[in-house]
Amino acid sequence: MAILLLASANGAPGVTTLAVGLALCWPRPVLLADCDPGAHQAVLAGYLTGRSAHGKGLLRVAEAHRDRRPLREVVIDQCLPLVDGEGDRRLFLPGFTKPTSAAHFAGVWEELADTFDRLADVDVDVLVDLGRIGPLGLPPALLERSALNLLVLRSDLRSVLSARVHLPALTELRTAAASPSRPGLVLVGPGQPYQAAEISKALGPTVLAQLPHDPAAAAHFSDGAPQHRKFEAAPLLRGLRHAASTLADSLQRSTELVRS
Repeated sequence: MAILLLASANGAPGVTTLAVGLALCWPRPVLLADCDPGAHQAVLAGYLTGRSAHGKGLLRVAEAHRDRRPLREVVIDQCLPLVDGEGDRRLFLPGFTKPTSAAHFAGVWEELADTFDRLADVDVDVLVDLGRIGPLGLPPALLERSALNLLVLRSDLRSVLSARVHLPALTELRTAAASPSRPGLVLVGPGQPYQAAEISKALGPTVLAQLPHDPAAAAHFSDGAPQHRKFEAAPLLRGLRHAASTLADSLQRSTELVRS
């Protein structure tokens, strides 16, 4: 069970920017799945600067499910390399191509979640970008099988209050499913104006990672902008490396606990 979910309660705190940044800094082989129901194609249009998916993605996964083909090989085949370079095991599964597609995907989530889960057998972790939580919430099958469910938010009052609205539903579903996963928070721009300790006290879940507000460096992950001269020393990159290491360790511990 090496699945990490990323979602936001409101606005644009940078879920996809975080997802791409984590995938690029992840210390183990990783698959980044775009499961945003809004079909924004944010990674293809952003970090991958308009690269064509060549028909690959969740639509083909749904077709394989309809045809009763095992999804494990299909999912890997439907991925694109997140970075150039032979042997770099950082994969990207493109998302929905139409906003209405997610509504017809309900029957696929269970098998897809099981497929993501089984990728741990070949030492591949899965990061799932779910975008903003919509009226239907998160897919229960993904929530049940994930080891970490992270809500990404900024440190302003609007973000905190929106997070408070959505967290109880996530916790109730997790409890009802007897899921070993646990919710956590990722804070973007701490201290603007609230600090991590204040937000964790107000909401309950622990702030597992904090990232600085660093628009210049973020543009590389969100829009594929060229790396600026001091990119390697940028506050955001340092924060992403630390977050990737911390979250990967937590994911590994959760996986070992479940399988022991």
